[in-house]
Amino acid sequence: MEIFETLTRYLASLNLDGDTLRAYTIDLHRFERTIGNIPVTTITKDHLKDYLDNLTSKYGQRVSLATQNRHYASLHRFFEWTLQEKIIQENPMEHLPRRKPNKDLGEATPGSVIRALKKEQIEKILKNAETTREKLLFTLLYTSGTRISEALDLNIQDIHEGTITIRHGKGNQPRQAYLGKQTEKLLEQYLAERGNPTSGALFVTNHGQRLSYARARQLFMEAARNLLNSDGTQVTIHQLRHTFCTERAGHIDSFVLQRLAGHNDIRTTLRYTKVNDTVAKEAFTNFDEWQEYQQKITQIEKAKPLR
Repeated sequence: MEIFETLTRYLASLNLDGDTLRAYTIDLHRFERTIGNIPVTTITKDHLKDYLDNLTSKYGQRVSLATQNRHYASLHRFFEWTLQEKIIQENPMEHLPRRKPNKDLGEATPGSVIRALKKEQIEKILKNAETTREKLLFTLLYTSGTRISEALDLNIQDIHEGTITIRHGKGNQPRQAYLGKQTEKLLEQYLAERGNPTSGALFVTNHGQRLSYARARQLFMEAARNLLNSDGTQVTIHQLRHTFCTERAGHIDSFVLQRLAGHNDIRTTLRYTKVNDTVAKEAFTNFDEWQEYQQKITQIEKAKPLR
């Protein structure tokens, strides 16, 4: 089976949101254009290494580490599927290492990269949240910029007239954050469901114990099922806070954002401004590639003989 037909079958089998499916489509059809419409069984580890090592932007520059890792993830998932479907006997991606960051070029390891969520992803997470408690927790992280540890440490009496008093912030330093109108409504609904308590832990289990980080993370993963970052990695609960900072960077004074986010060092805050530029450029490039792919599909459909 040739690669174009295999890719078409694979992409049709995926149960992913529109943006994630678009990212996979762009990456995989770029690979198909580069390597040619050859049989999948003839693709080797050397083919894949050569392709990944020579990935460049439309301007001829080597792609960023994050972009290359996204292509790696897209290809790895595709060949895992072909192996499961018994189209191939061995996965050529097996034992093919990912590209390491070049610190001289300012590249960072994937774990240190700030990734913001898209509006559509946040909407799906909140829609998938099963209870008011989860909706409140996720909305609080996204709209107030509190850390997950800070949110889970909150007591009901720590919130008064729209102000959140964080008793133990990073470095055990107290600080304040603020509730948005949407969050206030969810808070009222959540407390009403609990019988309107006036003190004690804000986020609790069904047994009345303070909600743990492990359980909060599990609930987020369930709500964020099938949602991936542009580089193929799974979205995380910490990205809600990152999104709060990224969306506000460049729109409000950096020192104000530093205070809202509870950053001890202004350099941490300034990283989010760079993220805004990076996200904008990547979105521009992806849209161009998506249009190119759509034009190719249209041409193929027009070329089909009438039956």
